[in-house]
Amino acid sequence: MTSPLDSYTASMDDMRFSDEAKARMVETLKEAEKNARPGTAAEVLTMPARPARRTHRWARVAAGLALALALGGGGTAAVAAGVLPNPADVLSDVFGGAPAQTELLNEVGRPIGASATSNGVTVTAEAVVGDRSNYAVAYSIEFEDPSVLEGVELHEGGTLTYVGDAFLRVDGAMSGGGFARLYDADPTDNTLQFVEVMGVQTWNDAGVVGRTARFSMSKLEIFTDEGEIETLAAGDWSFKFEMNYVDTTVDLPAGQTTTWQGSDVTIDAVSVSSLGVTVDYTIDRQIGDLGPSGQMSDEALAEQAAVLGLPVIVTFADGTTFDATDANGSSTKQDDGTSAVSKATTYDRIVAAGDIVSVTVGDVEIPVSVA
Repeated sequence: MTSPLDSYTASMDDMRFSDEAKARMVETLKEAEKNARPGTAAEVLTMPARPARRTHRWARVAAGLALALALGGGGTAAVAAGVLPNPADVLSDVFGGAPAQTELLNEVGRPIGASATSNGVTVTAEAVVGDRSNYAVAYSIEFEDPSVLEGVELHEGGTLTYVGDAFLRVDGAMSGGGFARLYDADPTDNTLQFVEVMGVQTWNDAGVVGRTARFSMSKLEIFTDEGEIETLAAGDWSFKFEMNYVDTTVDLPAGQTTTWQGSDVTIDAVSVSSLGVTVDYTIDRQIGDLGPSGQMSDEALAEQAAVLGLPVIVTFADGTTFDATDANGSSTKQDDGTSAVSKATTYDRIVAAGDIVSVTVGDVEIPVSVA
């Protein structure tokens, strides 16, 4: 099976750059793939090049993205739930122009002109990948004054503990949570890299491809090892672009039955992608009154777990696994006394869909076959 890295390398060969420039880019990407653990972003998300004068920066963005998503830990921050578009967004589209177009290069979307500069700092959306219910966007943050980054303490792997308020919302989608990572792919330059990974819900599972994404940020802050918040930049960065990428969702066979804590379970739907897993099932049990939010008793927590806690484990080709049991979940009571449950979450990495071996729901192992 041809890997996305091979496809992107071939695509870059078709672009008009010198052989020397292209060779430097490809070697940088391959080095990132070698250093990242198997199954990480280096195997699926590499950035296409722009004009030759910016080629080296693109290579650093790609390499850094692979490493940041592979590492986890110190560079991660929880992302709050999103909101639906407001009337101001509509007015922005009327008077502020259409969103930047996003061109496709194989599975990756590359926003064109999605960039903003404020107080000597330029934030640019470099690439977007995703599936039916999850997306990942990679940004570069370029400082006109390189001295701003002097003395910044990096964690292992070049990550930083991100604190700022950067946020991306997608029209018609409700964000269900995700994570953000800030890192420095090359400490010798004047650019940081930033990644947002988010799970979303849309009406009738219509997906987010084709919708408008709106980015905003007013400050970029990090949390130092000394326990202090350090501001790297403050300003007003906002832009919008089309969510355009190849949906990597793979729908798996369903209809199997199992049990969970004495209740019968029917697996209604299972899907995986390069970013996450979604499982829908019906269980012969319902959740009663759980009491006030944030004050649930042990009995109420156990009752909730008896409906939402069905184990979900994703196994990858390298032998590692991802536990999706505690994924974001919701349940709907049915008239027949059962509950319809939906659970979805993103992995702690980005993988090629062909590197997912199976999904185990309860005690049912469902193989993943990618054509």
